[in-house]
Parts: sequence; C-alpha cells; structure tokens
Amino acid sequence: MPNPEAESPQLRRERLAGLTAAALVCAALPTVALLVADTPTPDERKVAVTSFVGWLATGALLPMLYWSRYRALGFATHFAPVWLVAVAWCVAFLHGGWPAWAHGLPLGVIIGALARGRRGPQPGEETTAILVAALLGGGVAWLFVSRGRPFDPAGYFLLAVALGLVVWTATRLFRPWFELTLEPLVWIAYAIRGRGPGLADFPRTGPCLVIANHACWMDPGFLGKVIPRPITPMMTAAFYDLPVLRRIMVAFGVIRVPEKAIKRDATELQDAIAALDRGECVVIFPEGYLRRTEEQPLRRYGQGVWQILKARPHTPVFACWIEGGWGSYMSYFNGKPTKNKPRDVRRPIMVAVSEGKTVPQDLLTEHLKTRIYLMNQTIAARAYLELPELPRFEVPPKGEDAKPDEAEALS
Repeated sequence: MPNPEAESPQLRRERLAGLTAAALVCAALPTVALLVADTPTPDERKVAVTSFVGWLATGALLPMLYWSRYRALGFATHFAPVWLVAVAWCVAFLHGGWPAWAHGLPLGVIIGALARGRRGPQPGEETTAILVAALLGGGVAWLFVSRGRPFDPAGYFLLAVALGLVVWTATRLFRPWFELTLEPLVWIAYAIRGRGPGLADFPRTGPCLVIANHACWMDPGFLGKVIPRPITPMMTAAFYDLPVLRRIMVAFGVIRVPEKAIKRDATELQDAIAALDRGECVVIFPEGYLRRTEEQPLRRYGQGVWQILKARPHTPVFACWIEGGWGSYMSYFNGKPTKNKPRDVRRPIMVAVSEGKTVPQDLLTEHLKTRIYLMNQTIAARAYLELPELPRFEVPPKGEDAKPDEAEALS
C-alpha cells in the first residue's frame, strides 16, 4: 500500500506559484521605492517613503483579514493588473515622484495575499530564494541610481516585471482567483455558515476524506466555502463534460464520474484513491443520489466509500451535515432543480463539520457495517447545528441489504 506523499503535487504547484510571485515583487520593490522617493526635496522624499511603507502595510493587512487562507491567494491575481495599470500610467505620464499609494497599496495586497495563503512549512531554500530576489532587485535599483536621472529605464523594468506578474498569477493562481471572484455571487444567493469541531483542527495539508448528505446541486460549493483548503470533489459526467465547465473542472482537479448505475469497480474510485495518495482533500457524497423527498433526508450509502477506505484505511474522515440545501432553487423540492421554486437570495445554509476520525478496522472488514457507521456519523453532525436527532441506522437483517431504491452509487 503506497504511503501518501509528504507534500502533494497540488501543494507544490501552489507553493511554487506563490514563491515565484513573491520573488518578482521582492525584485521590484527597491526600484519602486527609488521612483517613489525621486522627489525634488529631502522633506518630500521622507514623506513619500513613509507614505509608501504605510500603504504597503495597509495593503498587506487586507488579505490577512479575509476569512479563507486559500482564497486569499486570489487577491494577488486581482491586484497584479491593478499594479500593472499604475506602472503603465506612471511610465507614460510621470518622470519620478511616483504616487506612493498607487504602488504601495496593490503591492501590499499581493504580499499579504501570498503570505496569507501559504500552507505547510517553509523550507530554507525558499527563504533563500526570496532573499536572493530582494538582493538582485537592490542591485538593479543601484544600477539605475549609478546611471543617474532620468530613471526612465527603471520604469520600463517595472513594466516588464508587472506584466510578468500578471501573466504568472493569472495562470498559476487561477483557482483561488476564480473562487474569490465568485464570492459576491455566492453571497447574494446564500448565507453560508460552518460549525463544528472539525473546522478548528482541519488539516491544511495531507490526505483526508469529507463525506456529507446530498440535497442540492450546490452542496460541493457549500463544503468548499467552509473547508479551509482546496477540495477535490466528484462530478457526474453530465455536468463535467459541458464545454466550458470541463476546462474549469480539469483545472480544479475534479474527479469525473461516468453516467452509469452500478459503479462498484468504477474508475472514479481509483481516481479518488489516487487523489488521497497525492495528499488531497477528497469530497464525496456517498448516497450517490440527490435527495428526492421530505421524508427521507438520507439514503443508504453506496459501497464506493467503503472501497476507498478499505484501500486507504488510515484516512481521516470528516462527516458533515449540510442544512438548507433541501428546498433551495438547486434541489428536487417541489420538482426538478431550477423548476417551480424561486431563486435563492441570502438563503441560510449551515454546514456542520465533525472532527476527523478513522473508521475502526473491525468495521472495514464488512462493507455494510462501514456504510452504516458512516451514515450515523453524518447524522450525528446535525447536533452541531442544534437540529433534531434522526433515528440511528442499524445493520438490516440478512436478506434486506439490496433494495431497488438504494442503488449502489457514488457521486
């Protein structure tokens, strides 16, 4: 049985993206400071430098106040073009005396976003790389100073750095930017809140499995909103294969689930196991089916979740309960999703996240015991939302395992 990677490829890509962006900023800062401080008098220079440092600090504080560490990386992608516009404007219309706020604020936001979104330990070589970039940037600024005024070449240097930063963050930090950009739209439709002990100690790195009830199409988004790290969900081929959506899902690493009824040996299970081996946070809805009725809030879990955990028995499982999805615009309440229901506006959605637990080894020997155990863990999470208790599930008598309305599925 392979051991999970100490650092997932997903995390390595994220760290490399952040490190490169930080190096570009550090290389540019000395030259930016030079052009901001290029004022007629010493007093004006002192004010300009002080203002620049103040705007840097103010900008860095903004991402630090944002609730999601991972999505805070999206601020770097948003503000890189802002800084590019500021540089282009100054190159075109100014010769020295660049406004401190126009450069300090966006650069501060970028620095704060990269620091806020960082996950895992910081190897010494990364710190060294940042210091080297800063020293190189200082050397470039010194060359401009030794060349003497006007400092027009310095502006073109910063224009190239800013353009590179825009391209790099747009391509390498696309996912946090995309999720951050959707935040206002999600906020209009839903008021999502998370509760439970699992949120406080949720691992920022390493493999884990998140399971939950499935009442509407937006459930993966609800979980992604409260879980403090990027998730790897599953999506049925009917949605995954849509032309534009497919490109986004591939970029996000979403696991494609083929449209078929029985999936005991399905490829998506192997994909989920491989994702765990890469150290990712895999999200599944073990019912494999959207809720259809008021009377049955949770269907029997399929065998897929057992197969995943049997293959990787030491994986911590975070059982969640999503309340508020049933009855929403994207649910089967009163008809198919998006039919016979008003659009959601600030609809309350509560997500309970239990503490992570590994399934007892004696239960993993039988698929039905594992499934019933996980179902009970899921309904137990309702207590964190102060919801009424649901009857516990019991292992049915022999011969009652398979029912037509409880098809084995995973989605």
